[in-house]
Amino acid sequence: YRVRPKMYPKNLHNTTGISPAKISRQSYLHFFLEYFTKGSRSSIAAFLLLAAFTFMGCDSPGSVGEEIISGSDGVTAESLFPENFTVLDQNTFSGRLPNTALGHIDDPVYGKITSTALIKPGLSRAIVDTIREDDSVYLKLIFQSEVYGNRNSVSNFTIYEANEIWRGNQLRYNLEVDVNFARQIGAFEVSDEDTVLVELEDMWLQEYISFFNSAEANRDSLYRNTFKGLAIVPSESNQKIRFLRHLAQEQGGAITSILVESPEQPDDNGDGDGDEENGENGNDEEEEEEQLRFIDLRDWGASFTRSVFTTDENVLTVHNTENVVKFLPDLPVDRLSSRNIVNARLILSKDTRAESMYPAILRPRANQLRAHLFTSEPADLPGEIFTRDARFVSVIEEDEDTFSIDITEYILDEIFGDSPGRALYLTIQSVNGIIYSTTFYDQNGPENKRPRLVITSVR
Repeated sequence: YRVRPKMYPKNLHNTTGISPAKISRQSYLHFFLEYFTKGSRSSIAAFLLLAAFTFMGCDSPGSVGEEIISGSDGVTAESLFPENFTVLDQNTFSGRLPNTALGHIDDPVYGKITSTALIKPGLSRAIVDTIREDDSVYLKLIFQSEVYGNRNSVSNFTIYEANEIWRGNQLRYNLEVDVNFARQIGAFEVSDEDTVLVELEDMWLQEYISFFNSAEANRDSLYRNTFKGLAIVPSESNQKIRFLRHLAQEQGGAITSILVESPEQPDDNGDGDGDEENGENGNDEEEEEEQLRFIDLRDWGASFTRSVFTTDENVLTVHNTENVVKFLPDLPVDRLSSRNIVNARLILSKDTRAESMYPAILRPRANQLRAHLFTSEPADLPGEIFTRDARFVSVIEEDEDTFSIDITEYILDEIFGDSPGRALYLTIQSVNGIIYSTTFYDQNGPENKRPRLVITSVR
């Protein structure tokens, strides 16, 4: 039988699901200090040697080697080169996220992407009680500063009516929503602006306003089941993707919404009559006041498609929108079960060669690697990943383009636990509407770049 080692440290990356900060090396060292300072001088020496391995071996993309590196005081660092990586094509959610991708790009590295933004104005009367006949109504688009593509290029968009009823919480990437190209509602162009106001076709506006002003009891259900909303379609000549903002970055911050502008109304000057007689203004004139009010969106999302040009079988290409990497290591359990394992890290190195060939294309940078663990593979894997916190998280080593993710708890469970054979499911970033892609070296890459599992143990 196998005996669990005396030392069973908890995973150092406790995930909260909210872009966790990188666990500091000081915290990592403090963990071992607590353990080793209770022991003998030789234990302290072993700790110092272990710390050296942690800094020089575990967190570096340099060659660790296949051999076992042993220290004089019983610290051993062993590098394994696993090959059990499988890329699963799994489309995650594309609606009701903090951002919505909007645009078109032909990316030689990650494919041709077209993302149509779907928008359904709200009916809430929290701010706007009634839309009057003399009000002007606009679609106000708020863009994030982040860009995928050529930042300085000008993009053109046409707004149509959607051709089917859709629900934002049911939208998935690579599942298109039909568009009624026979009914144009508006058009605009954008370069690097962060705000765009779009005039909408009057007949469509009147249909929306009739719902908004309606006092019928079935207003909400009728609107939900019959009003199809807008589809903002990019031109295929566009060279970038922008991201609409739906979550305020600060209290009171601007988000994509419907703007209602009322005609300038005479401001009460203090005489209480609304005439032009002298009141508090003291100049015999009524002040004119412009009224701007906003209606939040009821629903939103992206109708997104990606066509991949080529597939390099010697790399792992990962998108936060469409796939998951399944990792099930074939561990030498018999050998490792006799070890007192104190740390285990999976190290993945980015392959940036293809991206660097196209410097004009800006891409959102993926700086987080996440790992989920399930008892068995869920039927809706992206859905489970979306709704659950990651078990393990790593932040990129910026100067080395390397992720070093602490999976000590997982490795100990695989070797000494009662339910071995569970896979880790790796994804990049979170699903927030921004498009992230990255490429990792696989097992066929250079020895100092291929995926490796560094297991450190003490006597």
